[in-house]
Amino acid sequence: MYAALEDAGLQPAPEAGRRDLIRRLSFSLTGLPPDPGEVEAFVADQSPGAYERLVDRLLASPHFGERWARHWLDLVRFAESEGFERDLPRDHAWPYRDYVIRSSNEDRPYLQFAREQIAGDAIEPVASDGIVATTMLTLGPVDAVGLTSAIPVERMTSREDLLEDMLGTVTQTFLGLTVNCARCHDHKFDPITQEEYYRMKAAFQAVWPPTRPVPSAGLDVLFPHGRPALSPARERARADRVNRLEGRIAHLAAELGGLYRSARPSDLPDEAPRPFARWTFDADGRADLAPLHLRFVGAAEVGGGSFRLRRSEPGQQLEASGRGEGDEAIGKTGFGVSPKLAGNIRERTLEAWLGARSEPDASATVMEIRGLSGYRGAAVDGIRFVAGERSRWENYSVGRFRSARAAAAPERLAAGDRVHLAFAYAADGTIALFRNGKPYGEPYKPDPGVAAGRLQTYPAGDAVVRFAAGKQFDIAEARLYDRALSPAEVDASYRNGIRDFTRDQLAGLAQAGRRDRIETLERELAGLREELAALPEPALTHAALVRDEGPTHVLLRGAADRPGKRVQPGGLACVEDEGASEGARRRSMAEWIANRIWQGHFGHGFVSNPSDLGYNGGRPSHPELLDWLAGELVSRDWSLKALHRLVVTSRAYRQSSRFAPRAAAVDAGNRLLWRFPSRRLDGEAARDAMLAASGELNGALHGPSFRPFEFGEQRGSLRNYVLTGADTPAHRRRTIYRMNVITGRDPLLEALDCPIPSTRTPRRRSTTTALQALSPMNSAFVQQRARGFAARLQREAPDPARRIRRAFALALGRPPRRGEMESSLRLAERAGLEALCWGLLNTSEFLYVR
Repeated sequence: MYAALEDAGLQPAPEAGRRDLIRRLSFSLTGLPPDPGEVEAFVADQSPGAYERLVDRLLASPHFGERWARHWLDLVRFAESEGFERDLPRDHAWPYRDYVIRSSNEDRPYLQFAREQIAGDAIEPVASDGIVATTMLTLGPVDAVGLTSAIPVERMTSREDLLEDMLGTVTQTFLGLTVNCARCHDHKFDPITQEEYYRMKAAFQAVWPPTRPVPSAGLDVLFPHGRPALSPARERARADRVNRLEGRIAHLAAELGGLYRSARPSDLPDEAPRPFARWTFDADGRADLAPLHLRFVGAAEVGGGSFRLRRSEPGQQLEASGRGEGDEAIGKTGFGVSPKLAGNIRERTLEAWLGARSEPDASATVMEIRGLSGYRGAAVDGIRFVAGERSRWENYSVGRFRSARAAAAPERLAAGDRVHLAFAYAADGTIALFRNGKPYGEPYKPDPGVAAGRLQTYPAGDAVVRFAAGKQFDIAEARLYDRALSPAEVDASYRNGIRDFTRDQLAGLAQAGRRDRIETLERELAGLREELAALPEPALTHAALVRDEGPTHVLLRGAADRPGKRVQPGGLACVEDEGASEGARRRSMAEWIANRIWQGHFGHGFVSNPSDLGYNGGRPSHPELLDWLAGELVSRDWSLKALHRLVVTSRAYRQSSRFAPRAAAVDAGNRLLWRFPSRRLDGEAARDAMLAASGELNGALHGPSFRPFEFGEQRGSLRNYVLTGADTPAHRRRTIYRMNVITGRDPLLEALDCPIPSTRTPRRRSTTTALQALSPMNSAFVQQRARGFAARLQREAPDPARRIRRAFALALGRPPRRGEMESSLRLAERAGLEALCWGLLNTSEFLYVR
């Protein structure tokens, strides 16, 4: 490095002062300011090796992983929501963030770290870390509207976009190459063919992003708040036990259901239309007339003659946790899901008798027919209550393409009210809604020009009937017809009504011998269900879920509907060149890593674009130094902490930030590193430093993210995030634990150049704008920290002068100068200590590291 300076006729800057060094190093390795006591101890320690011991202590800090995980999360576009129009939250993405933090703190060898993220669920023995690591593949934004479109080519194109994002992240993160343009044609700059792109795509084509369970091994680390930790052997034993219990329960429930149904005194009257399937919910979720017996998921049960939310005692809800179909969190609800339909359903009628549990105050879908293909199913129709000023019943469909406001006046329901609903879907696309046997608004035909608005066909083997149990409604009976009922038929069905029976009533109607058998079965089933409920639930994580997608074809010009030559999974010839030695390939990877770590400490790498070391990425400023660092990384068993130590103990890192006009005239961009670049704190470090200065930083490690927002009114499937400014201890954790949703960003962090989480950010921009001064000045968060800072000073210092000295030590890592002491005393006396603290948190010296 110094040879380049000499060639330019320049000299490196002298070593930085010890206060600057410890502050620089602390932010660089942990993202937090040093404690004043640590600063003074380091300044006073003039013994040999004092700096190296400080480096080792900070590398061993658990906060090291938090700091350097943030850099990695930028690369892999870590976001805890899906983005696009719906931007649904990813409640189970946080284990991946903790995995990266732990990997950094444990100094996991980089090759292992990389392999786990690309194929951790396929590396034997499969463990929780391996599955959680694959979250990296699934973190990109998801066009849920496109993936659930009723237009096949739209679904296919959105899927190709999702896979392109996945490939782009893998190649730019791990190979330092862009491959995206090869989706449509051979790469114009680097030796990557279109066929190679699709060979790589074939390796990832089966990967989808829904939530999945993880093995319980290691859950004490993943879930430190009470999740059980099981060994792999115990996990397998648990799975075997679950299968045996569920099999026995299904066998007994089938026998019990037959006994109950045989005791039912009558069937449908002759004048009522005959359904394709009927669920009476007298005793269980079995269906009459068709084998569509429900499987209960979450907090659903049959009780009191209805399908309902599970209750621990009469009138009391039981809050449930668990998971639903696909990646839907159940929360305080549950589902009853039928087997896949054995035949096609096109023209149809959904019918249900509902009882209001309370005055409905939230929207709820109670019964639906749902397609399974695509992302969360591409088609759905159902009976839905819409809450709000214009509360009403409507047909529920993806994107509401087949919904219409059918009510002239708001629907008003009180606890205990019963309502009958029938939604008929005719062959010509007309949808007719009926309430209590009478038309509910005018029949309507959704826009036939939009494919999603047309009558949907639910193919055999690709659709289910699903019922939702929630706090709003119980379902007394439901029916599915494979034709559209006429108004007269709906009225006849309503007038004939239903006959409600509870388990106890049916048991009383059974013959004596059957009654004894019913009691025996009920007792055994209750015990088995209690035993099943007591088994630990598998933990959930947002990670790669593999579905067989069939063969991969080159797409002509990248068009999803123009398949060409079939290809097999493979890699890039420019990386897997048979003539290149294994050592040369490892050296290339090591150079990419060394470049990123150098950039993390200095603000820029040897190569200006760290995710593109191809033809367009530019030449390295110090190729020999880059090669040497790469060699050291390989020789030290891919230890990233060893590489960090090499960088921060170097003379280049320990230089001062002193400005030299002559050097600036020769090398204005400081590419030759004639001084250490003065850098503004990034948004996360600035926020964390304010919490540290005020003494309010919650240092809890790992666990679910804190939510700085509330969910606003949900319109259809669109999620609205409303920032709250809450200031609880949970909200005072480090910023890396903030739930980072795409449309719920923080104005303070955004002003300080925190990137949009849905985009890969190999290098953060560093801008200078007026908002960077105005936002901290007016931020409610900064004002809260100023109050906490002032309260801390009053607790820790007995008089005004000591409070000023303590304030400067906490905020700036140094004592105040004479003029600063005098002006600070005047300000504190005139405007209060809080004003002084607010001023210190807004100084350039606080927000910049030299």
